Amino acid sequence: MLNSAWRAAICVLTGIGLALTAAPASADGPIITPCAELSICTGAHVPGSTATPGTGGTGGGGGASTCSWNGETVPCWRDDLGWFSEGCYYRVADPQPLPGEPVWDGHTSADGTVYDRACLGNEGQGPVFLTTPPPAPPRRSPRAIATDLLLRIDTGKPVLHAAPQGDAVVGSPVWLWFDRNSDVTGPLSEKVTEQGVTVITTITLKSVTWQVDDAPTGSQERSFSCDGPGAPFQAGGTPTCSHVFTRSSAQRPDHAYSMSVRLNWQVTARLDNGTAIDMTGIDWTTSPGTVLRVPVNEVQVLN
Repeated sequence: MLNSAWRAAICVLTGIGLALTAAPASADGPIITPCAELSICTGAHVPGSTATPGTGGTGGGGGASTCSWNGETVPCWRDDLGWFSEGCYYRVADPQPLPGEPVWDGHTSADGTVYDRACLGNEGQGPVFLTTPPPAPPRRSPRAIATDLLLRIDTGKPVLHAAPQGDAVVGSPVWLWFDRNSDVTGPLSEKVTEQGVTVITTITLKSVTWQVDDAPTGSQERSFSCDGPGAPFQAGGTPTCSHVFTRSSAQRPDHAYSMSVRLNWQVTARLDNGTAIDMTGIDWTTSPGTVLRVPVNEVQVLN
């Protein structure tokens, strides 16, 4: 008998609506096909959710990699069901059935292993004895899994500040910064377990690219970088991030320049046992879409 967790996992499958048929057994043992047993592969259901590359979505505990079967896309691995092979999910039955139980079909543990099997489009479940494991899809590298996790990390929208904001003048540095909230500076992490491997990806703010529409042409943006979110304005202090405007904003829409930021993140990753994953060459940038309007005036010289 299979445990209740396995029964629940089978129910979650909800099928993929595939037409699967039974295959005859041979004298050498069962032929592992999409429907080696009618009791395992019967019924048709509405397709459930599936994983897609890069989204980190799952159909019930899997990772981001996907497999195809009869034109349908399914997760290659589900933590609750195992790995996908030719229309079915397999995982080693734990514990193994007692010696002599019918599922062994006259064999012993020296001859092979009993697997829990769940096929697409079925309402049942059942163990199967195999002399060799079913073919498994190629494992993705931890680095690939860690890279996909970046898309699942939610970052916040920074609150941008400038000083002086209302009376900035040409040729004088304007302080720039944003609030140091953890969702815009990090570290921020996300983790996933795929094919039995748990990967954790972490991003930490490395630098900030400011963009401003004060280019000489008037329609193009210029950009410059600062090491971090910048220090808030302090009278008599020195800004850690600033910009010097060279012309008035009088001709700009609303008589102000528009400023925005791109957040550049340092990426690290590790396995859940602490082993580091090499993420060399992986850069991650987010554009929160926050806009800051800064009016800039000409200096008036009195005669």
